[in-house]
Amino acid sequence: MRSICLLASATMLLASMSACTSFERMRLANSRIVPTTVALAPDGRVLLAPSDWGELAHAVSYQMLQRATQSKELAAKPIFVAAPAHQTAFEIALHQFLQSELAELGLTVAQKTDNTVRLEYDVQAVHSATGMDVVVTTAIGNGYRYLFRHSEVYRVNPADAKLYDAALLLPVPPVTPVKKITVTGERG
Repeated sequence: MRSICLLASATMLLASMSACTSFERMRLANSRIVPTTVALAPDGRVLLAPSDWGELAHAVSYQMLQRATQSKELAAKPIFVAAPAHQTAFEIALHQFLQSELAELGLTVAQKTDNTVRLEYDVQAVHSATGMDVVVTTAIGNGYRYLFRHSEVYRVNPADAKLYDAALLLPVPPVTPVKKITVTGERG
């Protein structure tokens, strides 16, 4: 009887996994398979660096694709992914992942800002007594209104805080100007 239950559970797992989209993960909860979105803070899971970053970008890109099917204005123009506001490892990687995922899903991704809608994203690090979360907001605008906007909270491993928090970046030392002086004369 136990082997029949295990076989039924395995069959259910395979069926559930094939039914889920690639940006979802499977979790075994009370003997049933539950699809879950990657790394949401409320259930205590942690956004793994950088293994979950691509999945996060895929999930957001998929939502943008769904919105583009409903919005003629969003579907009509290429999407320009703005450069990251900060140079954290996460923001730099998220920029690359968003460009790749949007293109992979069939949306037109522009290399220049000419005649495009602009995708911007913001990462806000929130430190608390229980650890660190990041609020990731992605938005596509046309200059006067949002065509897409989404915010999500992700739990971060405290050891990885420097990958997400711009305040923890080492400051770039100022460049000291050097004046070149030409010396003429004999050497003696």
